[in-house]
Amino acid sequence: MNLKEIVLRSNLYGTRNASIYGKGPGYVTAQDIILPPYVEIVDNTQHIANLT
Repeated sequence: MNLKEIVLRSNLYGTRNASIYGKGPGYVTAQDIILPPYVEIVDNTQHIANLT
């Protein structure tokens, strides 16, 4: 549900692949998303999940 709130920006059209890397315990935020170089996240501090 929290992934739907993340805003991405790119100058290319189409679908791109991304992955999330998190190691717990701790918080997973938008900065943990691994994106292609031409895609950026508007707010890197956005909360995604808690790992326990």
